[in-house]
Amino acid sequence: MSKNTIFLRTPYNYDRDAATNESGLHCEDASLAQQHFKEECDINTILQKFNITGLLPEQPISPRYGDFTGIGDYHTAMNRVLAVQDEFEALPAQIRARFENDPAQLIEFLDNSDNRPEAEQLGLVEKAAAEAVEAAKITPEKAAE
Repeated sequence: MSKNTIFLRTPYNYDRDAATNESGLHCEDASLAQQHFKEECDINTILQKFNITGLLPEQPISPRYGDFTGIGDYHTAMNRVLAVQDEFEALPAQIRARFENDPAQLIEFLDNSDNRPEAEQLGLVEKAAAEAVEAAKITPEKAAE
C-alpha cells in the first residue's frame, strides 16, 4: 500500500536547502570575468562621472549628416540603410524620442542649418566642425574689413 500513496511535500518532511544543493549547478571552473573592468562597469562610478561631466562615459554618437550621392548599387545601398538604422537605434532613448523614433525626422532636422546649435547640444554635430564652417564663411574681403 505504501507504493500507491502520494508523497506530499510539507515543511516538516522536505528540506528545500538539501534538494537545492543536490540538484544545483556547481561551477568549479576558473572564472572568465575580467576583473580589471570592474570600475568601468560599476553603476556608482558611471553616475559619479555623469554628475561631474554631464555626459555618459565614452558613448560615441555615430549618426551624422553628410552627402551620400555615391551610394552605388542596390545591395550596397541597403547595407548602408541598415547600418544607419542600427546607428539611429544606438542613440540614447531621449534623442530618439525627440525625433519620434524616426530617422527621417533626424535627417530633416540636421538638414536645416538653423538647428545647428541644438544639434551641437544633443551631440549630433561636433562643435569644432561648426567653427570650421563659420571660419570658411569668412572670405578674405570680409576679413580685411
